[in-house]
Amino acid sequence: RPRRPSSWTAREKTQKNIGRDYLVELGKNDTGNTNTNVGARQGVVDDVFTRNATGEFQLGADSDIASGELRYRYQEARKFKNLVGDYHCPPAFMEKVSGHLVKNFLFGGGLRHVREMTNEAGVVVQPPNTPLILGVWGGKGCGKSFNLELACKAMGVTPIITSAGELEDENAGAPGRLIRERYKRAGEILRRTGVMSCLIINDVDAGIGWFKDTQHTVNNQTVCGTLMNLCDHPELVSLGEDRGEDGKNLQTARVPIIVTGNDLSTVYAPLLRDGRMDKWYWNPSRDDICDIVHALFKDEVDWSPDATARLVNAFPGQPLDFFGAARAKVYDDAVSRWMCEV
Repeated sequence: RPRRPSSWTAREKTQKNIGRDYLVELGKNDTGNTNTNVGARQGVVDDVFTRNATGEFQLGADSDIASGELRYRYQEARKFKNLVGDYHCPPAFMEKVSGHLVKNFLFGGGLRHVREMTNEAGVVVQPPNTPLILGVWGGKGCGKSFNLELACKAMGVTPIITSAGELEDENAGAPGRLIRERYKRAGEILRRTGVMSCLIINDVDAGIGWFKDTQHTVNNQTVCGTLMNLCDHPELVSLGEDRGEDGKNLQTARVPIIVTGNDLSTVYAPLLRDGRMDKWYWNPSRDDICDIVHALFKDEVDWSPDATARLVNAFPGQPLDFFGAARAKVYDDAVSRWMCEV
């Protein structure tokens, strides 16, 4: 009898089907498992059972079960369940985002691949060249990222979201690989579930922008190179595996990319080329600001569109985040009174 019971004979508390394989049940469970989290780490499990992402054996590395890659494969995918309420997305913003997604799916692959079109005269023409990346840029606090989430939620899109802080790493090349991994995951969501997906990178200029007093790193170059390569070859993505003779092992679904930023002029110029990125400046009009602010305040007692107009006129030139912060400040007195009573 072994001194310690094997982790592979253990059963999950939620496992109802005795005949179901243990790893199948583990993959469906989002919570961690002490037996596998500890038992599959370097120095505990035999080194011959650990390998890297390419399938090659690599001594002295944690297995994929311990690292969580099997359980948390799509944790970056957003469902936007946190957006509770009747928010307003400006029609111009919705039209631009939806147009970029639909053009990529129609003319560049994805759900349906249109290889030729017929014009009004009945002549067959080639579909237009659609840039893979949409760059939404504008001033701070004008609602770029928030309206992008609202647009994706309204269209039922399940995006993979990356922040600018993930575009730098202590290991050179890691952020570039992260971009390729998440691009491929978005393609898997699109191919396996039929649900529209995209890759979103927020504040891209903060991650790869070149400023006066900042240091340029190898990761800045690899991220820019990765994005340019995805634009040029959107259906071929390598994560380190060798390319087959026909290249089918590298094929993935084309996934549109949307980036936000305050100043795209700081980004590497070849990435901004018209064939790769469609750049769009977002500057909400006064009517857009009034509609968005009214959606924030309309649940208040005796609030009306006239009150919204007076509020916007009282603070001219302020971005949208100012009015969101103003609404949050309204509750400060009520919270203070409640704290004193408690």
